[in-house]
Amino acid sequence: MGPNDPKPTYSTKMKKSNIKNSPNYLLDVCKGLEDLRQGNKEDIRQSQIEALVGGNKVVSDLNKYLFTVATLLIPIIFSLLGVNEIRERFDQRDDILIGASIIFLLLSLVGGFLHMISEIRFFRKWLKNTERRLKLWASISFWPSVPTADKINDYIKEYDSIKARTDDISSEMEEESTMIFIFSQGIFWVAGILLIAIIAFRQLP
Repeated sequence: MGPNDPKPTYSTKMKKSNIKNSPNYLLDVCKGLEDLRQGNKEDIRQSQIEALVGGNKVVSDLNKYLFTVATLLIPIIFSLLGVNEIRERFDQRDDILIGASIIFLLLSLVGGFLHMISEIRFFRKWLKNTERRLKLWASISFWPSVPTADKINDYIKEYDSIKARTDDISSEMEEESTMIFIFSQGIFWVAGILLIAIIAFRQLP
């Protein structure tokens, strides 16, 4: 306010107080809280959809790719070893490399299994997390209502309380499942493929 501006009078303060206690103002606040509550519920529902679809889709696709290749290579290796013409060309070092490659590919499959289990556990936990938050927002309703100034204050406190509780629940959730199994799967897969490439290179004339 400037030095020449009139100071608020008692009647001005009364007008502001009357506005805040007017039925229309209280109804607008009540509707606003209800809109916020519904918005929070919709955000959580959207999070549930993302959990079902799978936020780690790229990692899951990589897991499937490595898993599929390893699964196909192991029987191919065994079938080739059963061919006498091919078997006669291998020496003892080739046998060691073949055995090691099969072990690495099997370990890659184990890593793939463990990763899929960790993914399932992660998304189940995500769903339980969203269900807990959804129940909190569904446990109250701000509209329809015949609000008073005191009731609006209670509504605001209740909204803030549930918002804080849902934020705490959200903070308990990891952003992604553990990556250690997909890393081990990839490392063993690369090692197995590399050994197969070395064996093939050794057979070149």
